[in-house]
Amino acid sequence: MTDAQQANGNQSESQNQAEATAQPHNKRVTKWVAIVIAIVAVAIIAAVAVFGTRAYSASQHDSAVAACAAASEDVRNATNDYNNLVNGDAAEAAALTKADVSDASALDALSKELTVELPTYEGCVADDTKGYQAATKKLEQQVTWYHEHTTSLQKAVDAVNAVKK
Repeated sequence: MTDAQQANGNQSESQNQAEATAQPHNKRVTKWVAIVIAIVAVAIIAAVAVFGTRAYSASQHDSAVAACAAASEDVRNATNDYNNLVNGDAAEAAALTKADVSDASALDALSKELTVELPTYEGCVADDTKGYQAATKKLEQQVTWYHEHTTSLQKAVDAVNAVKK
């Protein structure tokens, strides 16, 4: 073997040794990079989940508040319609006496309609989404009550007016 070949052989051996020691180092670095990437990915997914849940909850809360406000406005309108009838046509019909009508039972029915207990307005007072949803449900029931009683009161007023002398 010539000196040049021997030098090349030594050089190849040292390259092989360097590559052999570099491979485990590269594997360790690659392993740590993969672990770091996985941790970062999990953290990002967790952050997105947390903020997504909060945004969804806030949206649900805002929708519940808006629905409650709309139901409250509906109660106000239904109450006004009922009160206008009570203080207007129903008051005039109730002022009639049995001598003013041919059928006194119509006055009795009107009197009964005027003495019903009105629902208590509770409004949109709540601490959370479920509270606003419950308040909305109560307000919607009140709207239904006012519509039903406005209709029945109007029928009683019409009955009294129909038997007026």
